[in-house]
Amino acid sequence: MIKTFKLVRRVAGLKMHVYITQVDDILIDTGPYSLHKQVRSLVEDTAFKRVILTHHHEDHTGNCAWIEDQLGIPQWIHQKGVSECKVNSTLPLYRSIFWRNRKSFQPYELRSEEMVYSNEHSLKVVHTPGHADDHIVLIDEENGFCLTGDLYLFHSPTSHFSFESVPELIRSLQITLKHSFKGIYCSHGGYFPNGRRLLERKRDYLENLQHEVMTQYKSGHSPREIRKILFPENKPFHYLSLFENSPQHTINSIIQST
Repeated sequence: MIKTFKLVRRVAGLKMHVYITQVDDILIDTGPYSLHKQVRSLVEDTAFKRVILTHHHEDHTGNCAWIEDQLGIPQWIHQKGVSECKVNSTLPLYRSIFWRNRKSFQPYELRSEEMVYSNEHSLKVVHTPGHADDHIVLIDEENGFCLTGDLYLFHSPTSHFSFESVPELIRSLQITLKHSFKGIYCSHGGYFPNGRRLLERKRDYLENLQHEVMTQYKSGHSPREIRKILFPENKPFHYLSLFENSPQHTINSIIQST
């Protein structure tokens, strides 16, 4: 049994969708604290016995402390994310306004290639850094789907956060696509029956972008000049994030990895 729960966060005219997925008795992610009323309502009506987190970011772990304190339900995250969860988050202002900070909690460790079993599904834990060091996807090859967390999001992103790495994202997409599946469950887009093709499209786009950036760099252009050539315009979110999200980070992550 698989269910998806759609949540919506609205702030100052901006809207973001968040999807929480239930696989049998497993809840995948817990949403942001800013949506805690909706999350608690759906959790109370959902029969789950454990939580698996795709990564430690606040829009995925915001209600973990409440689940731990009030429900006593065990939670797991990749081993690289455990220490992040054991302290209260301290977010930049724009993220704290949108998602809110989350309280600390005590998850157990998941390891790469580990298998997680439920009544009807066998989920393989695949470590997929790039968006976050502890990011994982969960793949059920028998039933042909992948829970992608934030690995997909968009098939042709033009900017990234300062903590993201385009080369790491490419490698994670390549690793994920070695497995057999067709549909994906995206944490901010919901279910895509053609999800595999979307991941392939994103991989191809990022590989082409990486090639273009390095071609410009080897021809003598600086990272700042390359940004002006490839992505000359700023978007509203770049200003809102105080440029924590920017095409400049996209270009820098590519050049710094070589």
